[in-house]
Amino acid sequence: MRVVFLGNHTVGATALRALLDIVEVTGVVAHPPDSEDGVRYESVHDRALEWGLPVIRGRAKTPEVTEFVRAAAPDLLWVTDYRYLLPEELTALAPRGAVNLHPSLLPRYRGRASINWAILYGESEIGLTAHFIAEGADTGDIIEQRAVSLFEEEDIGDALNRLMPLYDSLTREVAVRFLKAPVYGTPQDHARATEFPARKPKDGRIDWNRPAYEIRDLIRAVAAPYPGAFTDLSGARMYFWKARLGENSGSSLPASPGTVTAITEEGGFWVCCGDGPLYIKDWSTDPEGAVVPFPGLSLMVPEETG
Repeated sequence: MRVVFLGNHTVGATALRALLDIVEVTGVVAHPPDSEDGVRYESVHDRALEWGLPVIRGRAKTPEVTEFVRAAAPDLLWVTDYRYLLPEELTALAPRGAVNLHPSLLPRYRGRASINWAILYGESEIGLTAHFIAEGADTGDIIEQRAVSLFEEEDIGDALNRLMPLYDSLTREVAVRFLKAPVYGTPQDHARATEFPARKPKDGRIDWNRPAYEIRDLIRAVAAPYPGAFTDLSGARMYFWKARLGENSGSSLPASPGTVTAITEEGGFWVCCGDGPLYIKDWSTDPEGAVVPFPGLSLMVPEETG
């Protein structure tokens, strides 16, 4: 079976590596050049060159990509972390259709940043779905799904580590099914669908008036390797990487939101949120996560009275 792969990132390289063991990959479409490609994550483009595969960089709707795919004569298109929607003109070039790996339990969390959004909404289960590509984002029939648990003390880095092996195992399982027989999917229940937009670093700004559990989940959702949740204080920016709820979270306190009420010997601190305390365990003034002295922190501590 001839397959053209379209993808990006370490998850894309993982799926492509698995496909090479099972099918004939006749072409690879990678993202346009990106400053983080091959630096913060694996480069699908560079891996394709390393493995001797025909490769092109480009967006799905460009004539160059269409002609590249046409020349590769695929039976099937395989997509993993390719951010561009595939036009019908492109999917029509593969008689067995196009398969996408989407990091959510569809039909929930369609669209971009699905793992981040799932954590923001306090989900205790995440997953990976192999589905056929249809019109719209992540709307096609489901071929197979795998779910994993995510505990409330775990963050986006833990979630990615939990899902990474599934990109290999689910790719292998579904690809083998295509080799053995026709593959059919199960239609999604569109009434249960949720769809979310992409997120940007600025979306990590903390509103201390929000409930403590919401702020904790924001910190979890954008922790490393993402840019981090942050607040600005006295002209400096603080990034927060790990937090936990206090015993009194959910009950109002006399201190105003954003006030630090205690600093611990370990270097963490308690801060008041809209409905109670939140303990900030790991923080930094470096977006790469390095903890450096922050003398302005003490300015947030209320003076003792009485």
